Amino acid sequence: SSLLAVASVVLSLNSYLDRQFANNWVSDKTWNWDEEIVLVTGGSGGIGASICKHFLARNPRTRIVVVDYAPLSWKPEQEGVRLSYYQCDLSDTSALKATCERIRNEVGHPTVLFNNAGLVRGASVMEGSYGDIEATVRTNLIAPMLLVKEFIPEMVKRDHGHILHTGSLSCITPPAMVADYSATKAGLVAMHESLQLELKTVYNAPRVRLTMGIFCFIRTPLIGGEMNVPNFLLPLLEVDSVGETLANAAYSGYGSTIYMPSLFNRLAITLRGGPEWFFRLVREGTTAFRIDFRGRQQLDAVTG
Repeated sequence: SSLLAVASVVLSLNSYLDRQFANNWVSDKTWNWDEEIVLVTGGSGGIGASICKHFLARNPRTRIVVVDYAPLSWKPEQEGVRLSYYQCDLSDTSALKATCERIRNEVGHPTVLFNNAGLVRGASVMEGSYGDIEATVRTNLIAPMLLVKEFIPEMVKRDHGHILHTGSLSCITPPAMVADYSATKAGLVAMHESLQLELKTVYNAPRVRLTMGIFCFIRTPLIGGEMNVPNFLLPLLEVDSVGETLANAAYSGYGSTIYMPSLFNRLAITLRGGPEWFFRLVREGTTAFRIDFRGRQQLDAVTG
């Protein structure tokens, strides 16, 4: 029992330090969800739509901005909500910049940014076309970085804001057939971690929050088929549970790194810090999962 008590204290202390360091040891009591502007990329459906719905369920007065190429596939349940939709191909940097300018002029400066939109082709490095790779990298990595660049200056000026990224376990254990996708998710983590330091040490904006979600496979249009692995070991997450988790993270007012399922927090440390041969065995084991990464397989010459 004494060992359990010590372990409990150590885990509690670890969680406390994680939270404090992630938030620069300062709180922000200025959040007012009647006034915040929440921008969600990929908000027309899937995880993005779930995020929007959870925000509106908590407070219908919160201003929601959806940026997506696909049209909205859902309607708010509440009356009189302040929901704006902007159609934009996020892989087109000129269109992205113009859309950001429109949002600032027509709605205002977003105080919460969800970099959620994602694209996967499901091709090997050798088989994937130039267009496949470019569209994936532009949508999944370049667009999030440019969106941060567009909207973070006002957050820094006010020392108030929250940027949340929808990441993937593939940044830790990249499977075959999604090298480009996995590379973008690893790049997203690197940007997130570098930006944490910049906000504190370069821009003196310790209250601008950053959250990174590292999620296992999610039941979205990006993934098809059934996984050949026990559900308790590698569960296929539901869209709404991920959306709710991200919305709750924003509402908390604190930045964090989220792992779903939570056990992958320890697994990530074990894999990356353990023997190379063991990490290789785990990665080779992912080939038996029989996951179909072909939700958006065809490349359109105009839209991607």
